[in-house]
Amino acid sequence: MGRVVLEISEAQVVEWVQQLSPEAKQDVLRALIPRLDAFEALVDYGEERMHALVRERGLDWDSMSEQERERIIDELLHKDEA
Repeated sequence: MGRVVLEISEAQVVEWVQQLSPEAKQDVLRALIPRLDAFEALVDYGEERMHALVRERGLDWDSMSEQERERIIDELLHKDEA
């Protein structure tokens, strides 16, 4: 029996991946990025650190608007420049 080859464009593959569940998307990323677990750990640490820095200023990250979050991040990034 002969082998069937199906040609699929990269755009089609991307479109299909975008339709996956969040869990399946993570599986795809893990297959494509061998060190994804280390990257996710770094992102988690950064998120925890940001919450702590905001809490030190008497604020609650979860109750802040996106604009307030951007403002506090900007302040934190540029505080040593003043």
